[in-house]
Amino acid sequence: MAASARTDEKWSAALTRKMAKLADQEMSAAQIAKALRLTRGQVLGKMHRLGLKTKTSPRKWLTTALVEKLTALVDQRLSARQIGQAIGLTHSQVNYRMRYLGLKTNSKTEWPPGQAEKITKLINQGLSHGGIAKALGLTRGQVLNKVRRLGLKTKNAARPKKGRPRKVAHLEAAA
Repeated sequence: MAASARTDEKWSAALTRKMAKLADQEMSAAQIAKALRLTRGQVLGKMHRLGLKTKTSPRKWLTTALVEKLTALVDQRLSARQIGQAIGLTHSQVNYRMRYLGLKTNSKTEWPPGQAEKITKLINQGLSHGGIAKALGLTRGQVLNKVRRLGLKTKNAARPKKGRPRKVAHLEAAA
C-alpha cells in the first residue's frame, strides 16, 4: 500500500511527538514515514527543522577488503578511472569512496628519465604536439602540459596560422 502524503494537513503536536518518539527508537526516516503515513521527505524536513537525528545506516560498501584494495591502488598512483576499472566501479563512485575515506589520488604520471630530451629532439625535427604524442605513446594533452612546464615551443607555434588573418583590436587613447 502506498503511503498517502498529508500535504494539506499541518503537523499537529501529537504527530510531532509521535515522530520524535519513533526517532528516539532509532528508526530510519523511511520507517518513520511509513508508520505515520507520510513521505520520507516530509519526515526528514520536519526532523531537520526540529534538529532531530535519524538512525544513520552503515555504509554497505564500506568493507575492509574494499578499503585495502583502494589503498593499494592509490599507492600505485593510479587515477580514479583506472581504480574504478580495476574494482568494477565508475570513477565517480571511486571518487566518492576515496573522499569518504580521506584518500587522494595523484594521477600525475612519472615521466621516465630522458623524456624531456626526446620531446626536445622531436620538436627540433618539426613535429607537432600530436606527432610527438604519437611518437612517444602519450596523449596530446600530456605532451602539451610537459612542453609548457619545460618552457618549450614547437616550431609550429612560431609560424602564423594559414587562412584569414586575425583582427586585432587596437585601443586608442582617449584625447
